[in-house]
Amino acid sequence: MTTKRGVDLVAIQQVLGHWTVSSAMRYVRPSATFIEAAYRRAVTSTLGELAGEDPTP
Repeated sequence: MTTKRGVDLVAIQQVLGHWTVSSAMRYVRPSATFIEAAYRRAVTSTLGELAGEDPTP
């Protein structure tokens, strides 16, 4: 999983020295538009898979 600017959350975890990604998440504040776009991609992909379409790259 990556942030809006493309930074890997595991990299953030390691740089901050956190044991888990969830503990590093307190420093990540995604915007509402980023969350909405991720939701739309997930729904579109799931609906496509249910319809038997090839998943989008």
